[in-house]
Amino acid sequence: MAAKSRIAACAAWILSTFVTAHAARADESFAFYHENVLGTSMEVRVKAATGDDARRAETRILNEIERLDHVLSSYDASSEFSQLQARPGQRVRASAELRDVLQQCSRWRDASHGAFNPAAEALTRLWSECARQGREPDSGELAKTAQRVQQAGWSVDDADQLAGVAADCPLTLNAIAKGYIIDKAGRAGLDRQQGVSGLLINIGGDLRVFGDMEAWVGIADPWSDSETAEPLRKLAVRGKAVATSGDYQRGFELKGRRHSHIFDPQTGLPADQVCSSTVVADSASDADALATICSILPPEKSIALIEGISGAACLIVKPDRSVVQSSGWRESYSPRVQLVSFSEQPQAPPTAPGGSAPKAASDAATWPADFEMAVSFEINNPNGSRRYCRPYVAMWVEDHDGFPVRTLVLWFWNSGPGPRWLPDLRRWYRSDQMRQLVDNTDLVRTVSRATRPPGKYQAAWDGKDDAGKPVKCGDYTLLIEAAREQGTYQLITRKISLSDRPFVEELQGNVEIKSASVEYRRKTAAKQ
Repeated sequence: MAAKSRIAACAAWILSTFVTAHAARADESFAFYHENVLGTSMEVRVKAATGDDARRAETRILNEIERLDHVLSSYDASSEFSQLQARPGQRVRASAELRDVLQQCSRWRDASHGAFNPAAEALTRLWSECARQGREPDSGELAKTAQRVQQAGWSVDDADQLAGVAADCPLTLNAIAKGYIIDKAGRAGLDRQQGVSGLLINIGGDLRVFGDMEAWVGIADPWSDSETAEPLRKLAVRGKAVATSGDYQRGFELKGRRHSHIFDPQTGLPADQVCSSTVVADSASDADALATICSILPPEKSIALIEGISGAACLIVKPDRSVVQSSGWRESYSPRVQLVSFSEQPQAPPTAPGGSAPKAASDAATWPADFEMAVSFEINNPNGSRRYCRPYVAMWVEDHDGFPVRTLVLWFWNSGPGPRWLPDLRRWYRSDQMRQLVDNTDLVRTVSRATRPPGKYQAAWDGKDDAGKPVKCGDYTLLIEAAREQGTYQLITRKISLSDRPFVEELQGNVEIKSASVEYRRKTAAKQ
């Protein structure tokens, strides 16, 4: 009996160890990045038992996005929505998804008293055409177009599975379709039976967190929306969606004045009372629609609307940089939580190879406090495909001795076990000091921001090293490294001399980095 007891105990221990190991594996996190998904960039984070489970979830998510894009796209002439618009005045058979989105559009148009209106696409086209002609629309053009917008309509008949558009006025689902697709794609990806317990989908700054996952999400500063900028706020998000709308990514200039790309359907004019609006809601489609509404309505009306929606909260930034918050935001998200930055690392400054402290033009003046160096770059689409993967990218600055002073960008795919910082980025990875410095800092931030074009990014250097200390003016080298697993490797280097004189330089692109430029400028110039 004693032997049997020992065998039983041993078996129980083995089983317990297996279950514990399996549970631990389920806590692993995997990350994937794609460009040109719904016309912007996509981040997917998956909490899964294995890398294979995570990659299968990624495939399910991508397939669902592609399927729904072919239903709801306003840009694809062959999409179901485009085909519906090609037959005004007729009721045609429509998918459950298209009927659902059209019904949500009706709900938000009524709730916002017309601020949300898919027919505002007519205003977008009017202003775009006038901008190409170098003029603003006249009063007659605005009145005529506004009338078309107000008369436009659509109908849904769930019983007969029919839908129709009532007037020959262009419609767009851009203010809700992305959120709706995120909701559906998340449900497709989250499958506990297939080893996936949590995930986050972020498409162009609109995102939702699903299942057993909590994510820290930054809210982009509309006046400083670079990869290195500190956010206005940082939220702990679980089981919620976050969407941000604003005029700082896709506005346009006309006669020296910048206008928002968001138009008020009531007036026909660009919305100008809000710079940025962020909404937290239970679904991504609701957050998406509400973020647009809060960019159009006066802030006090937006707050009143949000207060009446269960589970919703908003943060609105006005042109004078003042911030308005709903009561739900103040209660749940108000505390300002800073991202962990290099300047906050409780570490001594690193030493250069050989033991000496790094130096950069020690006799020169300290970097001017009102200057910054901004690097704009675009990820190339190497195969010309509609959707493409983002390569690993590292961007950093070395001093005149070749010692790394500041890491600005570090992007990598975490798709399985292995080194935290992948050695495919050879030049960056070879510096043991640099790797140790940022080994516990996640430079891949999840940020809710206004939607930007695919593959286009900016990183700004504030003149501080990785230990948070101001550097001196003098000679430095900017490096941009890009690589793919079992693929191409590219490196851009450019020597730069920093003083108190602004400059702009174009950098030679390559297979992975289509184009890049560096601008040394006064910070005030970046806000104009």
